[in-house]
Amino acid sequence: MARSRTAGPGHGHTTDRVADSGTGRATTCPQGAAMGIVRVVEWKLVCTPEEADAAVRRAFSQLELGPEGEPGRIVGRTKRSVLKNRWAADVTVEIQPLGADTMASCTVEMLGNKHFAVLGDLAEAVGDGVFDDRGVAPALERLGRASRLFGLKEVRHLRNLLRASEGVLELGQGQYEGKQGLVVLTTERLFFLEKSLGSETVEEFPLRVITSMSVNKARTGETLKIFASGNHAEIKSMMHGQADAVVRRFHSQNQPAPHSATAVAPQQVDDPIAQLERLGQLRDKGLVSTEEFEAKKAELLGRL
Repeated sequence: MARSRTAGPGHGHTTDRVADSGTGRATTCPQGAAMGIVRVVEWKLVCTPEEADAAVRRAFSQLELGPEGEPGRIVGRTKRSVLKNRWAADVTVEIQPLGADTMASCTVEMLGNKHFAVLGDLAEAVGDGVFDDRGVAPALERLGRASRLFGLKEVRHLRNLLRASEGVLELGQGQYEGKQGLVVLTTERLFFLEKSLGSETVEEFPLRVITSMSVNKARTGETLKIFASGNHAEIKSMMHGQADAVVRRFHSQNQPAPHSATAVAPQQVDDPIAQLERLGQLRDKGLVSTEEFEAKKAELLGRL
């Protein structure tokens, strides 16, 4: 189980590190020196790498970031804005194929905590039409209206946390360790997301370490029980049907593929009587001599 704290809205998976503001390399700085925080978000785009590169460069130009760099790598810099309470930021987007689609790895390095505001501006300039929904909309539609409204800020921030390789299977709303937030089952993990002003809490369970899930039902709602690597966790106060839906999708996602019947079927052993009949036919056709037939007959009868 992993916990992380970040902040702001966006479209992909997020990793953070503290870096030298000039190089982007993780480092320690002398006491009192300014330290830039680097945050990386993965976007999955439903277009070719060439189209993605062109769209990102147009967005950089629209935002006056002065795009530079070779194809597949766009580099720019935002100016400090007193009105928006933002420091200057170095922004890098690296484009690479992802199956039939494209992954854009976006890195923002700046002081303060406005990284996702910068990424939000960039995403808006790129255009929502090229972003892969990753299954968020249909999963959200299956929630009740109350859950959709309650978890609105978590849903808006959800795409910051999704890896380019994963999709959303089910969503729910519940309480974990006294915090109310969003329950997310993806193709790779189950995580709980609680977002408040300026911070977030993420509790993550990779699917590969989850041994089982179960549901306790009560009049007040459902409790999702998660067993992973010897640990036990509970997400409480989920609305009726939501924990059930998560458990069903978890089991269907982790159900082993059926083995091919031909691959596992044991090799059949020929029946000695059937072999004798075939040998008799071969003898009658002159393909096997009488001596050979009698020798083989004795061998086969010895098996009975």
